[in-house]
Amino acid sequence: MSWRVATCTVASFLVITLPALAQPSTTPSTRPPPDPSTTDFRRSVAEQELIRKLEGAGYRQVRDVKSTAEGIAAKAMKDGKEVSLVVDSSGKFRER
Repeated sequence: MSWRVATCTVASFLVITLPALAQPSTTPSTRPPPDPSTTDFRRSVAEQELIRKLEGAGYRQVRDVKSTAEGIAAKAMKDGKEVSLVVDSSGKFRER
């Protein structure tokens, strides 16, 4: 008869606790939201690296760096003329 009591006890425990375990957590996430200043910093570092690469290839006054469907677009001066550049995902650049 003790196995019946044990079985009823376990069954009662499961009936009471399982619905509570199935509820979604109301505890807020411990992960902080992304910091926009960090994202801006990363983009800024990548932009600075791109500018250094273009300057190393002879371009000066690199500006208006922005992402486009073609890649990263920028404007710069080379040999006294303003040029528009596109940098693809592999890092190769060309004048438009």
